Amino acid sequence: MKEIIVAYPTKDIALKLRSLLVSEGFEVSHVCALGSSVLSIAGDFSEGVVVCAAMLSDMSASVLAHQLPMGFDVIAISKNGKEDYTGNLINLTMPLNKDDFLQTVSVLVSTRSSFNRRDKDESELLSTAKLILMNSKDITESQAHRYLQKESMRTGKKISVLAKEIVNEFTE
Repeated sequence: MKEIIVAYPTKDIALKLRSLLVSEGFEVSHVCALGSSVLSIAGDFSEGVVVCAAMLSDMSASVLAHQLPMGFDVIAISKNGKEDYTGNLINLTMPLNKDDFLQTVSVLVSTRSSFNRRDKDESELLSTAKLILMNSKDITESQAHRYLQKESMRTGKKISVLAKEIVNEFTE
């Protein structure tokens, strides 16, 4: 099982997130307030999930996600509704849907990291699948990405596998 690290600049919120996760059966190994603390802690583990604010006191969640070692995924909680997706970053917006949050944590903790930095072919495949979804469903890129994420969680398939299925279905 992967390590879970909660990083939030507000102690009360960090402890509430920890309590929620623990009450649902997850084991939280660390609670901290700074991205630099997360990076230090992450160095001791081979894989994990970081639940954090979109902006910590010393760095943004996207910078943290980029600096973490391979095998770590980041769930960033933001107030502004901006969806930002990089290889190992999932941004959930406030108000936080408890079930979506817990399902996202569950998938990331129980599976090998599917959000590690993608190679060029996977990135192109994902971009093509998102374009197909955008055109066929008349949605934005972030909505297409979220659709792929939800389908990935629902079916237990990697996003890259779903993207390949969409592209193959469209080109047949």
